Amino acid sequence: MPRLLVDANIFLELELSQSKSPECKDFLRSVASGKLKAATTDFILDSVAVVMEDRDSSATDIRTFFASLTLYKGLLIHNLGVKGRLLAVEEMERDGLDFDDSTSVAAMKMLGVKEIVSYDHDFDKVHTITRTEPKTVLSRFDSSKP
Repeated sequence: MPRLLVDANIFLELELSQSKSPECKDFLRSVASGKLKAATTDFILDSVAVVMEDRDSSATDIRTFFASLTLYKGLLIHNLGVKGRLLAVEEMERDGLDFDDSTSVAAMKMLGVKEIVSYDHDFDKVHTITRTEPKTVLSRFDSSKP
């Protein structure tokens, strides 16, 4: 069972070669290998593809992104469905988040996950979850090794 939800900006840092790309690459490599168990949503993955397209990534780049996800041993892709989207609207009202962020909180509730890996500080407003960054997760993981 996953204990982390991976937000879109973690994938985008890597896919768009942004400033925090190296730490995101290390984090996602740990998920891909199965050393870390995490989840993301179909909505998040679609959001990544839309941003990639907006930033002039090619169809080949987007295909490669989606294809790479099939190799992730430690990643669960959660389908929000209509139920999850309705729960997201409730989260919007409760926490004052936008719909995009609310879908993540809804998925976390549905999956029983309490921690989101994200650079988005809007998640800090939600008192029922903890936002963390890739380098923090990796340092915890590394420090837990004998």
